[in-house]
Amino acid sequence: MFRRPRQTEPDRLSMRLRKTLQPLTVIPWGALAMWYLGVPIAVGAPMVVVRDDDYTDAIERLESAGFDRSVPNRAPPPEIIEGYPNPQQVLEEINAGYKRLDRSCAVFNYPQGDPAEKGLQVYLIPNSFAYGSLYYPLEQALVESFVKAAIDEETDAGFSAWGESLRSWVSLITGYLEVNNDILDMCLDKQAVDWYSHNFGRIREANFGPIDRRISKRLDSGKEMPIDMRGNPL
Repeated sequence: MFRRPRQTEPDRLSMRLRKTLQPLTVIPWGALAMWYLGVPIAVGAPMVVVRDDDYTDAIERLESAGFDRSVPNRAPPPEIIEGYPNPQQVLEEINAGYKRLDRSCAVFNYPQGDPAEKGLQVYLIPNSFAYGSLYYPLEQALVESFVKAAIDEETDAGFSAWGESLRSWVSLITGYLEVNNDILDMCLDKQAVDWYSHNFGRIREANFGPIDRRISKRLDSGKEMPIDMRGNPL
């Protein structure tokens, strides 16, 4: 799989959120922001960021528009969860990996009525949790935002599902987009620079070599596509 074209227009669901929350500034984050930049990723529940000062106002606007305050729906499909002797315990263990995220944001169910929005949720996140991020997704700002959030998660919880999600997002951006080992060179946060260098940047490349962005035609076929993950010819 290789990168998609960069989006130049907002998607329908994001337009719905913009209209609901205007005139507040709404910032795409997480998988939604990566999708705009061209990463081939399933968005799932969109994550949007508002300024800290607008957070309470944004919650009230969503509730007034018929969005129901809820909890994240991470339940596996019924045919899977029913095979466990204690399904509730399984769900609690899944959610335990996202504790810091869940206590830092508000989750809403989309209003009922539109079949295209059935079962959808949206995460509303205060700006401080996403480290300022950006008004429109830009690679450097998004990587810095994810890296700082990952450092906070590792400091707070050690290993967690949310921390691994953040790490995987940085990996996808580094693989699919024009993001190289100098992406955080202008960042003033030394801890963020060191974390990226050890996990994806110069130190990682010095120890293990450059990231392999080749695409196999078929698993174990031993044959590669003539272009890499970024769409560049080999």
